[in-house]
Amino acid sequence: MPEHAFGTVLVDGNLVNVSEACPILAAWKSHAYTSDSQGSWLFADYWSYLLGGQAVEKLPWRVPFDPKDPVHTPNSPDPGSSAVRDALARAVFALRKAGIPLDARLSDVQKVERDGEQIPIHGSIGELGVLNVITPGQVDGRTDVVFGSSFIQELRFTADGPPQTSSLLTYSQSADPTSPHHADQTRLLAAGQWVTERFTEEQSASSPHLEVEVLN
Repeated sequence: MPEHAFGTVLVDGNLVNVSEACPILAAWKSHAYTSDSQGSWLFADYWSYLLGGQAVEKLPWRVPFDPKDPVHTPNSPDPGSSAVRDALARAVFALRKAGIPLDARLSDVQKVERDGEQIPIHGSIGELGVLNVITPGQVDGRTDVVFGSSFIQELRFTADGPPQTSSLLTYSQSADPTSPHHADQTRLLAAGQWVTERFTEEQSASSPHLEVEVLN
């Protein structure tokens, strides 16, 4: 979206100055939904308002969907469209009403609570085509993650040797707040870390947490 493409927009009976939002979105060049990304929360809100529950190909695109080029089309939302303008205004108005800076980092807003600790969560809504699907919502009147990635795994087969794989249970292994596993893997998710899986006896033996119990 071009910088300062819009100024003041009248939407839903409110005059909303959206000029601050345009350079924030323009500066968000990575288009990543990492914890430190600025502009990603604003864009996710804008996209939700723009979609409004309809199919993505129905949006006002400069370049419409072409079945001969499904990878690159549709693209480029039409800034001259009232739907594009109004969606941005609604997103800006909603964030300001909630007291959230338009340039807030994702980690400042998207969090889960474990034992009073606020753990930042990266990722975003599935409607954006994000692989790490995270859907924020309201839990007991506060913003929390209510849907999204749960068990995730990566697996690599090598030319020789056993498979190399890691996994993560994003909401951790225990619902018991007194358990040491109540938030451990959620913290790993926030830090971009994994749990190493083990297939062979040699791999199991190399685990620093290995405990052996002999049954007679």
